[in-house]
Amino acid sequence: MPFARHLLIIALVLCAAKIVEADNKQLDVNFGWTNLDTGRNDNFKSGKALAVHFDYFFKPWLAADIGLYVSDKTLEESQQDIVGAFRTSIQSQAILLGVKPRYRFKSPYEVYGRLGLQYWRTELELEEDFGTGVPAGQDSAKDTGYGYYLSIGGAHYVTENVMVQLELRHMVQLDVFEGESQFPFDLTINSFGFGVGYRF
Repeated sequence: MPFARHLLIIALVLCAAKIVEADNKQLDVNFGWTNLDTGRNDNFKSGKALAVHFDYFFKPWLAADIGLYVSDKTLEESQQDIVGAFRTSIQSQAILLGVKPRYRFKSPYEVYGRLGLQYWRTELELEEDFGTGVPAGQDSAKDTGYGYYLSIGGAHYVTENVMVQLELRHMVQLDVFEGESQFPFDLTINSFGFGVGYRF
């Protein structure tokens, strides 16, 4: 998904927020560090990600949660075989749809969670270096599918409308490359993030 398309989706979310007149909406922007696990012997380095959520509270303690998740390209440690060195990278985007329960204390703190489904698009890329005199090779594959996400977080209200947040996120993309590879896998993304929220 190109970066321009991400910006368009964020703009549409903001427009939707303006259309809804009630003062029970919230926009969260979260930057995080990710750890990816395919359930194999892969050893991906830590990566970065951005998550944007729009919440519509139909009860004081419960909101509908719509989000966009975008991860940076995450590289695996370089490996060696009889042909040469190779390295895998992975990046992913997801549209999120779920609920966000929360509990606000009398003090300026709140705890919240997120739970829902995701529609993801993931790209896997392989780079190979065959040594002196042989051109390097590169190949990639993309897949889409469904999965789920859940997270738990805490917020501190700087003002009545602005808050800072810390969030632990767990996302699972089910059956990546099923039907296209002999070795499909479930991709697990765990992340720790910080961000800001605006209530309006």
